[in-house]
Amino acid sequence: MLFEQLPLDISMDPAATLDNFIVGENGEAVTCLKQMLDQAEPQLVYLWGESGVGKTHLAIAMGLKDRDVPAFSESCLRYAVDDVDTLSDEGLDRLFALINEVRVHPGATLVMTGKKSPAEKFVRPDICTRLTWGAVFHIKALEGEMWKALAAQAKERGIEVTAEAEGWMKNYLPRDIKVLSKLLSEMDRELLAKKKASITVPALKSWLSKHGEEI
Repeated sequence: MLFEQLPLDISMDPAATLDNFIVGENGEAVTCLKQMLDQAEPQLVYLWGESGVGKTHLAIAMGLKDRDVPAFSESCLRYAVDDVDTLSDEGLDRLFALINEVRVHPGATLVMTGKKSPAEKFVRPDICTRLTWGAVFHIKALEGEMWKALAAQAKERGIEVTAEAEGWMKNYLPRDIKVLSKLLSEMDRELLAKKKASITVPALKSWLSKHGEEI
């Protein structure tokens, strides 16, 4: 059975930055966000894409503090709202007000994320229109870059992910860099305790049978 979800405790990382984001095919989006930090232009950016592609990482780097839609304050110029598609009507009302306030305050910026493109008209028209007032980017999933990053993390820890284990992970685990990095970190602790240095398919299955869902 395929793993539909790994119940690992993945929390938002306040240390997330644009510099430690694995760019992959998202170079144009990251360049725009860096310009946003330096010049407050554009004032609005909407990032969309499937779960696990790094939208929350980018939102944190651009000012995301919690899951609530913040109220505008002249003492704060950088805002981010994650998962627009999950907001309640009240949350959408707050987002509507925040977008309007950011637009009339030079130097203020707002990054928004969601799973769908504005072209899909997935949210009420007044919000959907405003999502396109600034730059819109499709954040694409990592492919080879993600596995290179994981291999580099494993090397830093002094452990090896066998080719068979990497192939198994590609077939059965979510392609989510945060989930896989967390898995690598947790397995490293167990390997260290057992004085082993390789992640193999049997080791993966054994660990997941104890800590994850049934295979």
